[in-house]
Amino acid sequence: MTNHQPPPDQALAEHPKDYSDPEFAAYTDEKAQNVLDDVISYMPIVLPGMAVLQIFMFAFIAVLLA
Repeated sequence: MTNHQPPPDQALAEHPKDYSDPEFAAYTDEKAQNVLDDVISYMPIVLPGMAVLQIFMFAFIAVLLA
C-alpha cells in the first residue's frame, strides 16, 4: 500500500486553502474564527495603550536629544 498524499504539514504548506478532510477544514475554520474573535475583543484596549506608549517614547527621545 503506497501513500499518494503528502503528509499534512507539507500539504497545508503548499495548498493552505485545500483540505482533503472536511472535518479538518471545519475545525481549522472554527479555530481561526475563535482566535480572531479573541484578538478583536482586546483591540479597543491595546491600540490606545500602544499609541500612548509610542507618544511617550517619542517625547522621551525628543527631550533626550534636545
